[in-house]
Amino acid sequence: MWVKPLAADFKAFFVRDFQYAPTGDLNNLDYIIDADINRAIDTAIIHFASDLFGEDASVNIAFMNLAAYYLVESIKNSSKGLSSSSKFPINSNGVGSVNTGYAIPERYAKDPFLSSLTLNGYGQFYLSILLPLLVGNIGIVPGTTLPV
Repeated sequence: MWVKPLAADFKAFFVRDFQYAPTGDLNNLDYIIDADINRAIDTAIIHFASDLFGEDASVNIAFMNLAAYYLVESIKNSSKGLSSSSKFPINSNGVGSVNTGYAIPERYAKDPFLSSLTLNGYGQFYLSILLPLLVGNIGIVPGTTLPV
């Protein structure tokens, strides 16, 4: 049975990805502290179905990336405080003759949760792990109401 990771597990998994606060420097806003990680883990638990992912290694990889997604979004919001705002990913943008366009596939764009995962790389990685698990063949035997 999968067990929710601790902040120490998160730090061990993402050794190079984040700058963690040195011991005794917990008020320095330039660093990630355990409270930030714990909040991200608690938020990720809300949207996580561990049974989808099979073995412990797969579950941990998926969950850690979902927690990192929430950590990044939380830090972005907290750094702006009351000025925090949200934008959907760019569909098209241009200045003069230079244009950029990013389009979320329609089947994800219409789902509020799945589309929100495209806001940072950790969410996109989690989405790449999650999506194949959401598609499958479900058979119904005539005369029954439950999948077989």
